[in-house]
Amino acid sequence: MYKTPRAIAWALSALLLSSLACTTLLGEPEAERDYELDLRPTQPPTQPAPAVLTQRLDGLQLLPDLALAPPARSPNDSDRPRLSGVMYVLDTQNFRIHYTRDGEDAVPPAQTTDSGHPDYVIEVARAMEYSWFASIDHFGWAPPPPDFGLGGDDRYDVYLMNIMDEDYAGYTDSDYDNPVIGDNPNSPLVELASTHTHLVLDNDYLEDYDYNEDGTYPTAGLNYMRSTAAHEFHHAIQFGYDGEEPHDWVWEATSTWIEEELFDSVNDPVYTLDSVMKSPDSCQLAEGGEVHDDDLDRWYGMWIFMRHLSEQYGHGIVLRLWEHIIELDGYNAWDALLAEYNTTFEDVFLDYSIALLTRDFEEGLRYPTVALEGTANLNEWFVPASGVHQLGADYVSLPFQETITVTLDAEGMLGAVVGIAEGQSYVYPLWDGELSLDSSWHERTYLVVMNMERAVNARNCFSSDYSVYVAGGGNAQEPEWSLAAPNFQPPRP
Repeated sequence: MYKTPRAIAWALSALLLSSLACTTLLGEPEAERDYELDLRPTQPPTQPAPAVLTQRLDGLQLLPDLALAPPARSPNDSDRPRLSGVMYVLDTQNFRIHYTRDGEDAVPPAQTTDSGHPDYVIEVARAMEYSWFASIDHFGWAPPPPDFGLGGDDRYDVYLMNIMDEDYAGYTDSDYDNPVIGDNPNSPLVELASTHTHLVLDNDYLEDYDYNEDGTYPTAGLNYMRSTAAHEFHHAIQFGYDGEEPHDWVWEATSTWIEEELFDSVNDPVYTLDSVMKSPDSCQLAEGGEVHDDDLDRWYGMWIFMRHLSEQYGHGIVLRLWEHIIELDGYNAWDALLAEYNTTFEDVFLDYSIALLTRDFEEGLRYPTVALEGTANLNEWFVPASGVHQLGADYVSLPFQETITVTLDAEGMLGAVVGIAEGQSYVYPLWDGELSLDSSWHERTYLVVMNMERAVNARNCFSSDYSVYVAGGGNAQEPEWSLAAPNFQPPRP
């Protein structure tokens, strides 16, 4: 199981069988490239036509009212969680919610309906059924595979337990009795490693919240539960596509991103963005916390990469990625995906790295600003305190109001100067490592240094050094493209 260093964390359990424990999420190293890295993207970023976008949903306005069966006893399955007291179930169309009223796993006792179920359990059921509707019926993801009767029937099983004391907000766990079924019978696709699972949510989410003065459950706690339910159910969906995808960050980035797609007004994932914005030069595959604390929870914070993709190409591009993951691992799936969109991973990463600087996202004003690596001086070499890991980026301030020539000395890296003026960003790529431009009309100017190499896996990330020289004068070039930057605010060291 994965447990992040923060006090409350989502967890993705990938312990299928003891023989699969090392391959489920870690996988084998990807093969080294057999071609030369081309740092020149095929085309500048473009604004997508509105028709390709799929509107995010505000689940707080869409939570369903359910017809509920009365409480029944939960079966005693040895491969499933055991709660601290007598176990009951609440059944909905697609889910079976297992809970208890006794012991440390007891749910909040308030009960204001004649259903026989506590109010909190009903709210969990509503959140789960909404997550099914939004993910599967609205956005088109395939349902998770059946578990062949574990938990009592083939509804998807959710267990409510006191797990926040163990530093989990929720987790999705594969079952131990031959969970890898190969093809998912609930999907029209042909999967190779579809895996059935169950998920666990906290029994009350009240570690950081107290009841309201009138005894009702606090909205903040309910929203935390709803956001976590969407996150964990998406892990169940992912296991249905491929329970053995080796890129751990894609699992967590996608499931955190889906929270915003389903509960747009809650904005719970925004708190994870510091892990990316404070340490943009960390390796894309890194979990975070290996070198310093600034990038803790990075797998979760990388949801912003998925948000960038979905805002440019629509929700379906992330779904299509997981369809490619069925047959391809790691960056091979990305290459196949982006070829369908007539672009490359390098194109997307360049565009994304600039978007972090300008906060070029629909809700960018909510997001922190990216950290500066430092400030260059005229006619001097700028050498950063540390280098840049694979598919990471540094941001260097160029505080000059004149024509300058920027030289980047680095192997496997791409530089791009970004000028900000009157709510627009103007981009000057350093295709050949050097560029002259007139920065006198910019309000602010920055150099983005991107390591375009791909890590083999999360255990083999490494940092590459670079240096930058800025000289006065030169034959000034025009920017190659510009984009609106209404959310830009100056970054800080």
